[in-house]
Amino acid sequence: MKLSENFVLKTIAGATVVMPVGEAVSKVNGMIKLNPTAKIIWEALEENKDFDGILEAMKNNFKDVDEATLKEDINYFLDRLRKYEILID
Repeated sequence: MKLSENFVLKTIAGATVVMPVGEAVSKVNGMIKLNPTAKIIWEALEENKDFDGILEAMKNNFKDVDEATLKEDINYFLDRLRKYEILID
């Protein structure tokens, strides 16, 4: 799994957002705001972590959440990234 080079993570006015750059600007109108879960997943992807590595990062940050819920959240976000061609398999 690899993030497209046409999207960058930024913090703007305290909010974590993903912004399109390059050719993605014409396809994506505006920024994508990330919640804390999505930010952790994004950062793990930037570190080239696989699914298990992402899950471990999530477990470290959300200790009170069961593993099944974390896996569901990860899969949901990864599917959304794939849908918008932000994540390349």
